Amino acid sequence: MNDAPPIRLAEPAHGHSAPEPHHAINYFAVFITLVILTFVTVVVAFANLKSETAKILLALTIASVKASAVILYFMHVKFEGKLIYLILIVPITFSIMLIFALLPDITFAPIFHEFSTRAWRLVHG
Repeated sequence: MNDAPPIRLAEPAHGHSAPEPHHAINYFAVFITLVILTFVTVVVAFANLKSETAKILLALTIASVKASAVILYFMHVKFEGKLIYLILIVPITFSIMLIFALLPDITFAPIFHEFSTRAWRLVHG
């Protein structure tokens, strides 16, 4: 009988991965874009728009563009796989549901306030 240990082949190193190439991002250009968009937001706030709703929607649109730039470039989501976008659907869905759930409170708040004020005056004289 042969009591020699069996010959084993060398295994590849576990937990070792090759470094991914770093994407060249011009952070200064992204920063300047964010500063310009912040300036535009301030200009919109002081603009002589007749509709307050239009002013708010324009400011929120600019804020959404700025948030997208931060998420895509500073958080490196732009260079992630497709799964990250699928995962992003859940919080966006919950955010939209929250907005629509709170909309009646915002819309009908003056009515409820007026009703409760009249009721309080009626009870307390």
